[in-house]
Amino acid sequence: MTQPAPPPDALTALLRVTDAALAYLPLEELLVELLNRIAEILRSDTAAFLLLEEGTDELVARAAKGIEEEVEAGVRIPVGRGFAGRIAAERRAIFIEDVDHSYVLNPILREKGIRSLLGVPLLVEGRVTGVLHVGSLTTRIFNEADRDLLQLAADRAGLAIEHARLFHQVRVVEALQQSLVPQELPRVQGVELAASYRPASESTGIGGDWYDAFTLPRGEVALVIGDVMGHGLAAAALMAQMRTGLRAYAVDGHSPAGVIERLNRLAMLVEPNRMTTVGYAVLDLEHERLRTVSAGHLPPILMPPDAEPRVLSVEGDPPLGVASGTRYREQEFPLPAGSTVVLVTDGAVEVRGEVLDLGLERLCRLVARERDLEALCRTICHGEAGPEPGRDDIAALAARVRPLPDRLTTRWAASRETLSGMRPLLRRWLGKWGAAPDEIYDITVAVQEASANAVEHAYAPGDALFEVDASHDDGLITVVVRDRGHWRPPRGVHRGRGFVMMRALMESVDIDQGDDGTTVVLRRRLQGAQG
Repeated sequence: MTQPAPPPDALTALLRVTDAALAYLPLEELLVELLNRIAEILRSDTAAFLLLEEGTDELVARAAKGIEEEVEAGVRIPVGRGFAGRIAAERRAIFIEDVDHSYVLNPILREKGIRSLLGVPLLVEGRVTGVLHVGSLTTRIFNEADRDLLQLAADRAGLAIEHARLFHQVRVVEALQQSLVPQELPRVQGVELAASYRPASESTGIGGDWYDAFTLPRGEVALVIGDVMGHGLAAAALMAQMRTGLRAYAVDGHSPAGVIERLNRLAMLVEPNRMTTVGYAVLDLEHERLRTVSAGHLPPILMPPDAEPRVLSVEGDPPLGVASGTRYREQEFPLPAGSTVVLVTDGAVEVRGEVLDLGLERLCRLVARERDLEALCRTICHGEAGPEPGRDDIAALAARVRPLPDRLTTRWAASRETLSGMRPLLRRWLGKWGAAPDEIYDITVAVQEASANAVEHAYAPGDALFEVDASHDDGLITVVVRDRGHWRPPRGVHRGRGFVMMRALMESVDIDQGDDGTTVVLRRRLQGAQG
């Protein structure tokens, strides 16, 4: 029977358990480092941490010194059973002089030849978070001084572990938050988009604010801003479902009001007791209209090219998750080229005890002053629309409709998916010159055929580009479609008729094929167009 003397400077060794440098270690590295230091303090042959698994009544071996097999085997001990389980259940230290004649459940402890064990609970603010035990390969009497020293080390280690866990959770939350907002906004010809998000300065977990922007099948641009009530993973999960559901309903072709009504039914189905506010706006670039719906959210700010910013007079309907039968109203506003649209969450303007209109007035002044959209969104998220930086989460999303140039020069990825984005842009540009609806249709179809040929015939599979250049000269529309590839012969008996269609729709079609690619020039004079 042995009784090692305590280390000459146990207090100094104990202080190392709370070394500030440990706070920056990942949890697994932290546990190993703590065990090395604790084994040094107690002069033990083995040491191990078993941590209580969240949501269960089981202790899981997470780190060990001298009995690494415990971790490798993934040892799990039910609370209340065996050596470690009793320590957790009874919330007290337990000493075993002879392991061979004890109630130890884990066979690895016997297989490693451990004779004596001393274990203590890890307690953080009165909660049991795990168990720390040390062992000796020779029979050893762990006395009260050893017990008190180990418990003190466990108390300090428990805090270090808890801080490491919280730090890890914060990193997970930050990564989750980033995954719930677009990593980059879509690139839409003729539209500038910008967005920003800032979590609460006194964050209690992941916030419920979110934004989204995407293109619709007919070339319209959808802008979304929302706020799920509360914080934490439950709010984040609902946020993800709302974002995914809204995109699906919108891309499926439903009107803005129809999208929000379906989203409300989804909210009632998945989590009826948690409210969500949503502002949904659709930019119809071709017809220069803005359609918007508010489900309990702040109205958009609109700044026309020749006027001051104003809060749109949108009649708000109830938030999502309040009543399953709610009907939502869709409202429409002019959206001339050069207009700016801004959507924000309430943290950008709300100040406790202040009328909301004052915050919206500050936001309008900010939109009028800051013309750079990215800088505008960052400034809003810094709390500049309030008298002082806010404590709530803030999300901001802005869009500006750029006037189209007289000459339209664009480059497109050689894939069929890009054609849907090219059509509305071309229709909008033709409308600029007063083209009639049937002329817009004919020219758009002809250009699409020429572009489809560039996509299908010019290139092998892989990344490639083609160009579309459109110009207007005294009523004459000229569109040049150019690729840099080598055309393959048409495949199938009904293929290769695109040129016939182009010539039927346009006044002239010229094709120049060479070693450096193919150029298709389409011309048509507009009837009654602007000169």
